[in-house]
Amino acid sequence: MSEQTKSIVFPTDFSATSAEALNWVLALAHDMHASVHCIYVVEEPQIYGTLDMGAITTPSLDELTQHAGQRLKGFVDDHLSGAGAVESAVLAGRPADEIVAYAEQHNATMIVMTTHGYSGVKHMLLGSTTEDVLRKAGCPVLSVRAQA
Repeated sequence: MSEQTKSIVFPTDFSATSAEALNWVLALAHDMHASVHCIYVVEEPQIYGTLDMGAITTPSLDELTQHAGQRLKGFVDDHLSGAGAVESAVLAGRPADEIVAYAEQHNATMIVMTTHGYSGVKHMLLGSTTEDVLRKAGCPVLSVRAQA
């Protein structure tokens, strides 16, 4: 019986906060002999026509995805060049749902991501993608607490 290929899904939003999980991603990928899947999720642009703000120009989903792809390539080149096998993907939709779906589609061994650790009103206003992923993922999720 052949050993299953191991993979780690690492969602990023290009922030310093998400980069705080990089040391964990690199160490786990090395120790587990796992590939890394670095992903970014583009949320579809929202237009609020009822606000009567006149003509509003928003980038298209294709434009957002193309720009995100360029940023993701640079991020991977800058931060994951020593990680061995790295795949990257730009997804579109609700971040938690897309992260979980990607992990399932690629039979991920685990997901590694950061959390701000907000509570109270800040948590209600900003939500928690990490919390949603923790609840919905079918594989282990390592949640790295961002430094304040």
